[in-house]
Amino acid sequence: MLLRTVLVGVLCVCVGVSTKDRSCYWRAECQETLFATRTPYDAVRGDIRDWPLLAGCEAISMWALVRHGNRNPGDKETINMRELQARIKDEIIEHFDYEMGSSQLCAQDIENFRKWKWNATMETSQKYLTGIGYEEIYQLGSRILQKYPQLLDFPNFSQFDVYVRPTYKQRTVTSAMAFLQAFNEGKELNLTADVPREQDDVLRPYDNCPQYKDEVKNGQLLSDQLEAFFKTTEYLQVQKSVTERLALSQTLSVEEIFTLYELCRFYRTWSPDLKSPWCAAFSSSDLLVLEYRDDVRHYYKNAYGFPINAKLGYPVLKNLYESLELAKRGEGKSIVAYFAHDTLLGMVYSALGLYKDGETITAQHRNPYRTWRTSHLAPFSANIMAYLNRCNDGSYKVQIFNNEKPTILCPLEGCTWDQFASIFQAFTDANLDFCKLKELGIPNVPGSAAEFTSLTGLLFLTLSIIILRI
Repeated sequence: MLLRTVLVGVLCVCVGVSTKDRSCYWRAECQETLFATRTPYDAVRGDIRDWPLLAGCEAISMWALVRHGNRNPGDKETINMRELQARIKDEIIEHFDYEMGSSQLCAQDIENFRKWKWNATMETSQKYLTGIGYEEIYQLGSRILQKYPQLLDFPNFSQFDVYVRPTYKQRTVTSAMAFLQAFNEGKELNLTADVPREQDDVLRPYDNCPQYKDEVKNGQLLSDQLEAFFKTTEYLQVQKSVTERLALSQTLSVEEIFTLYELCRFYRTWSPDLKSPWCAAFSSSDLLVLEYRDDVRHYYKNAYGFPINAKLGYPVLKNLYESLELAKRGEGKSIVAYFAHDTLLGMVYSALGLYKDGETITAQHRNPYRTWRTSHLAPFSANIMAYLNRCNDGSYKVQIFNNEKPTILCPLEGCTWDQFASIFQAFTDANLDFCKLKELGIPNVPGSAAEFTSLTGLLFLTLSIIILRI
């Protein structure tokens, strides 16, 4: 019940205002806000400040895994976007007839295209955190501090009571800086992040796993699924309708349609009103189809498409358990936060058996009611946060939030320590030895990760029956 509420939220049906059959994006009653892994965090997040504190308990330690904030596109994306907009922008404007309307846009859409300019700074800062991304992470830190000021306000507090580590990428390093600024502001704490590790088996385990690269990242199944998506009837219909809507003389290729989608979703996140003229190319139903491409990609690249993905999520969950266990013994830190990427988040969801649909996600069939939806699970600044609470009776309770919303793992009423340990202690033997088995010519044990995921799923189901009051 709670899980479905968290994922689905409120659906907004965007209905444009039509003038002579022209679909006016700029006057739509509401704008589509879900853009898969490019979704702005504010479009789907909860608010940690809104949830009631545990009666008779106080949070003494927080552990967090956070995706970096909003970023620029990568080099290939940037080149494709620059070339496509340069080729079709003027044609879109020229083919619009103010008298008859040869395209399906309206006058203000065309005016917005006239005003729009290419952001050349992207060409020198690919995948860098944007100012909006910095603000996303800063505000997340601010909300945590407002809710749990005691994490930084207890006798003998020192900078060593906070541990923050990013991966080596600029976007995660700068995100960590934004997070710490929220805690440093107005105080003389001098909190700093740990130096990123060149090889980080906790935050980027997939970098050091030849088996993952062979089977998943460079494997045929992922490639086949993406190719199959671009051949689906739904996607081909998007290709046709977008070309007609813009009144282009030549049909856009399937790759160009996705590049146009990238133009739409990246630029809208940087606009104060969350709009982009490039989004006028798509209907709401078009955007739902395009969103699914990322769901398919991440399902196979990061999550349930391959058993090895779950195993790569174990090390960071081992860190979660050990961090809270140390805090329970009075030897841990008040805040532990790691800044990583959507790849690791998908692996963690898979390791925990979260957001798994009853049927396999495939390119050929888009279930509109699926649980696996990256817009909700891996937006910019997505996070998993666990709080250890010490209660007046001497007991301990754990709460776990996903994107600042309660989860079934350890909900608002909290897990007891034994309930928490029954789930997470299983990860304490995690390592990456399995990654080298193929290199050494030793066959891996088939199904081991899937079996473990099924076991943890059963544990969660049993736990949810005990602790959830539906």
